[in-house]
Amino acid sequence: MSAVPVREGYSVVGSAWTVKRLSDVPGANRFRAYLITSGLAAAALASVLLTLLVIRNLQGGVRKIESGLQALEGNLSSRINVVDEPQEIKHIVQAINRLGTTLKEKMDYEKQMEGQLRHAERLASLGRLVAGVAHEVRNPLATIRLRVQMCRRDASDPKVKESCVVALEEIERLNGIVNRLLNFARPIQLELEPVDLRTLVRERVHSFDDYALSHHVQLMTNLPNRNFLIMIDKDRMAQVFDNIIQNALEAMADHGGTLSVTVASHKENEDGNGVCVEFQDTGKGMKSADIGHVFDPFFTTKPSGTGLGLSICHELVRAHGGDIKIESEEGRGTNVTVTIPSAVTA
Repeated sequence: MSAVPVREGYSVVGSAWTVKRLSDVPGANRFRAYLITSGLAAAALASVLLTLLVIRNLQGGVRKIESGLQALEGNLSSRINVVDEPQEIKHIVQAINRLGTTLKEKMDYEKQMEGQLRHAERLASLGRLVAGVAHEVRNPLATIRLRVQMCRRDASDPKVKESCVVALEEIERLNGIVNRLLNFARPIQLELEPVDLRTLVRERVHSFDDYALSHHVQLMTNLPNRNFLIMIDKDRMAQVFDNIIQNALEAMADHGGTLSVTVASHKENEDGNGVCVEFQDTGKGMKSADIGHVFDPFFTTKPSGTGLGLSICHELVRAHGGDIKIESEEGRGTNVTVTIPSAVTA
């Protein structure tokens, strides 16, 4: 485009604008346009490829999540493992794994509570039955004992007197069983008082010194230097410890062994501490099939046992808000752990 002067003679009388089109002449603007277009095309292609790659990775992660969820339906302990997946997929997988763990813990807790409820129902039913039977047996047993005592007093034959003594011993044994049945059926009422558990454990262990010595059993205690003051029913807890110690000694009566009793602190929760009393013997142990029934009423592996000792111990410990657990291996010994909450160490 240019301006052309219009002349008249030698004078310029005006001007005119003229335009001429020059086609197919390359220039800087056209080259820059080519570069921009090529860059946009490359960027678009890269975006498409990146999108396809992300979609492919997401599809792989989604398939793993689907298979993991199917596995969780059958087993809440299964876990989804991802390594090279996007961070978002990893977050989802971690959330699913946490959900599986939480559900399993809740189901295990519900099963445990259901088992405890069934156990409590059985105890209640057995308690009512046992109470009736014990009361019916107790009165005739007292009459029999009185008659046997009179017979022993009036008898002149030494053999008759000896037979009466044996009969009275068996009557006393039966009377002890009846008393245990009544204790089993009677509601537990605790008389709580502050007790140094370390001192109580030492007393109960030493009360079996003569029995242990005669059966070649070594008693060992691992007691801390500080006191463990705890609110418990002293007599009831002594009953628990005596029963556990007696069972351990009877398990080692034939070949001897060692009973080790340990008292240690136990972290109950964030608000307080508990105390743990562990009884570990080197006796004959128990079969794995029997461990799950040791707290059932009238279950016993001893020929002369009533099957009420550990059941009563279980109820007494639970009445204190504690727990009792048994681990045993046949031929290797038994480990009984009693945990009682709310201990104050000093």
